[in-house]
Amino acid sequence: MRILVLGDSCSAGIGAPQAVYPSVLHTLLDGAHRIENHAVPGFTSADAARYFRRRASRRGWDLVIVYLGNSDGAQSRYKGVYHAWRDRDRLRSRAASNRPVVRIRRKDTGEFDERDERRTVATTPRDFRRNLESIVREADRSGSRVLLINPIANTRFPAAMMGPRAPYYKIVGLPARLADAFTGRTAPARTLIDAVRRHEEGDAEKAAALYRQLADGQGHAPAIARNNLAVLLHQHDGAEEAVELLKELAETEGASGAVAAYNLSRILDEGQHQNAAHGYAMRAVEADIHLYRMKGAYRRQIDEMAARPNVEVVDLAELLGPADFVDYCHPTAEAHVILAEAIASRLTPTGGAKDSDAGYVCVHPSPDAYFDVMPTLADHFTLDFDVARPVVRQAAAEVLQQAREQGPDDFLAGEPKWPEPASDLQANIINTFRYAAGHPAITSLDDLEHWLPEYGWEIGRFPEYYLCRILRDYALAAEEYSPDERAAAALRRQLNSAVQRERVLPGIPSAAYSRLRIDTSYSHRVLLKVRHQLAQDTVLFEDSRAHRIATVRTWYLREAFRFGAHSRSSMLYPAWALEQLTEGVCVALTIALRQKAAEIERSALSLLDGLGRLRDVHEKYTARHPRSWDLAECKDYRTELAALRGLFVRQ
Repeated sequence: MRILVLGDSCSAGIGAPQAVYPSVLHTLLDGAHRIENHAVPGFTSADAARYFRRRASRRGWDLVIVYLGNSDGAQSRYKGVYHAWRDRDRLRSRAASNRPVVRIRRKDTGEFDERDERRTVATTPRDFRRNLESIVREADRSGSRVLLINPIANTRFPAAMMGPRAPYYKIVGLPARLADAFTGRTAPARTLIDAVRRHEEGDAEKAAALYRQLADGQGHAPAIARNNLAVLLHQHDGAEEAVELLKELAETEGASGAVAAYNLSRILDEGQHQNAAHGYAMRAVEADIHLYRMKGAYRRQIDEMAARPNVEVVDLAELLGPADFVDYCHPTAEAHVILAEAIASRLTPTGGAKDSDAGYVCVHPSPDAYFDVMPTLADHFTLDFDVARPVVRQAAAEVLQQAREQGPDDFLAGEPKWPEPASDLQANIINTFRYAAGHPAITSLDDLEHWLPEYGWEIGRFPEYYLCRILRDYALAAEEYSPDERAAAALRRQLNSAVQRERVLPGIPSAAYSRLRIDTSYSHRVLLKVRHQLAQDTVLFEDSRAHRIATVRTWYLREAFRFGAHSRSSMLYPAWALEQLTEGVCVALTIALRQKAAEIERSALSLLDGLGRLRDVHEKYTARHPRSWDLAECKDYRTELAALRGLFVRQ
């Protein structure tokens, strides 16, 4: 059997096969079939209809699995219904052109956004239906059966967290501390920031006064102030006034109405008014066009499609509940297994025969597929530039020379002073260097000079790809030479050459080997930097779930690409920072094994053990999060983190 998967991030797995239902389904079917996962994060029904018609429909699929709808009812630039004639017009008018280097600009994500909200969604329910019918008609022509998955929304996740002003809203049960990162240009914005700061510091009387001062006005800041005042009143036994404030605000359109409805649902649920609480929770989902969550009108369209011949529907409402989602729409790993089992139960056994091309394949077309004919992820995310390697090296060397003149050379002594860029190329190189300087494997300007950037994909929107090349080669060195079995096992778990290669979406060229540093003095500096960062970085030893949820729009996409899937508990703690420390220790351990430096080896193994325990603590408590959204209940989480921090300090 040949199976095609079309969908958004709920189906997508980046890089190696991940714990998503297409991969699980392949395992459940004993690997006897060909399953190709063509899902793309952010895909709407229009994108999928176009993609299926242009690239996949005539390849002899027995079954086409379609999991869409979460992105259609939210804001997106992929709009409307797919028309083949418009696609042909784009084909005729499109001219190939090379894209020059453009500056990757860093955004001030803490500034209060004064702009009005866009109220349009990607696809109307009617057009959503037409796009699905287009896929079904095309599948019929090819003799393919269609299985539609009908998504559900996680009503427990706070509303509007992808909105431009999301961190400014206070959420019931979400004790995030963010005010110190806020800035505002107007007087109302600055007053709101002052009120939020007082709120977070526990000065309820002053915070309430400032919120009330703003609340009677018009605009975004007053609406947020009314919401936050209600949350503050609820925290301090003013539930009755809080409910009245939120009921009025929940009737308004936009993010403020959605957030107010969500907060009201939480308060009513605490007061044992479950029916009313559920009603407001659903209202929050329906009014929220910032988060990618399924809306009722789109679910009804899929239900009606079940009457069509050659179409089956798997309704997630019959399989999953709110506790089965990591965030607003992505199922947990366990929920992916439930879905895969439900799909497998609907497939007709083939008598045990194995397809000649059986296997599981993840394909990664671009989210721009609706607009571009031959797009790549590299193009869409500005990952790769058409610039010669010698040009990149020369510009990087010039930047380093100017940085040396300003000092310091050693990154343990402080952040280097980067020069003002003379070109977009230099600006992007500085962005790559700035990122690399935070990694423990890069301890000085000498290290950057040793590993000058050479490729266009090392100076794009994902500057961590520069480090992937270096780490890939240390991983290869460890895999080729690891006489100590305990150390070898530790390295294999933590630093894998295939993983580093897969993270660079354009692909690390086979000839792109780094000239590795294997001197013990360098490995010693790496371990010093790891210990220094552990001493300085308090976030690693904090329960940061509330902060991560409130700031999800600033980091979610990058981490989805880094970790390969959206359905992971690591989204609720700083797994990226923890992994970087682990990578640094693995670099030092690889050198120690090569040089037979026993003391460095012991120190590195001890650090790996401690970092592993720290990851285990985070994983244990964040995995429980979908089942309980009361963040105040986790004293044990904070206690265990504090104990581990004390252990690292004593080391």
